[in-house]
Amino acid sequence: MSCRRFYLRRKFMPYLEGELTPHKAKRLEKHLLDCEWCRAKFVRLRAGHHLAQQLHYLRPDGAHRPPEFETMMADFGETATGRRKWTRVWESWLDALTTPRAAQVLTVLVLVQLALLVVSNRRVLFGERMSVTAKPSALDFSDFHHLSIPELKSNTKPRIATEGYVRDVYADKEEGTLHFKLVENPQGSEPFVVCEIINSIEMTVPRKGSRVRVYGVARFDGQTDRMWYEVNPVLNIAVLKR
Repeated sequence: MSCRRFYLRRKFMPYLEGELTPHKAKRLEKHLLDCEWCRAKFVRLRAGHHLAQQLHYLRPDGAHRPPEFETMMADFGETATGRRKWTRVWESWLDALTTPRAAQVLTVLVLVQLALLVVSNRRVLFGERMSVTAKPSALDFSDFHHLSIPELKSNTKPRIATEGYVRDVYADKEEGTLHFKLVENPQGSEPFVVCEIINSIEMTVPRKGSRVRVYGVARFDGQTDRMWYEVNPVLNIAVLKR
């Protein structure tokens, strides 16, 4: 399964060039240790970067042209000719689409799409959706290991489900993620677990003070300024009665 943390993949090249701050570099390295998909992408990019560093610089005056230069330029000319051909085809299509008849058809299609959009999202547009709920996931949560927040210290299974009260909701603007603390007792601050939502479009943080059951991946954040247990990422949230 691919990784949705595309914002971390944007930091691959700055990391290889040594342009990341120590904090950002450490965060990227931690993700690469956990994510096999991103690690494979990074290894290929690092190999290509290493190869590029070994290439010789070619001056534009032609003094250091390789023997294959003329063949390469001939192929480029053929490619440019093909591109000009497709450009003419595209321009002919644009001419056809700018006729009055085509403009009328496109206008009707746009109006139909707008009508369908309004009908399918009328609850959001007109304020009918008053409660905040998490989007159901396609995963099967029956095999998740249920445990209390204090039991996270002795847990060895990756997929867990735990319950508690929502506190301290906050957003990480740098990474585009949402976080909240889940506490065992609504009147206390410990024990707790930090829950991280990667995609806030598909899943919304429940209201502060509500009791929820969180399904996700159990982790321990061992950074010196943290040293706490996490559910990261959160895969589903079920709102419970108190």
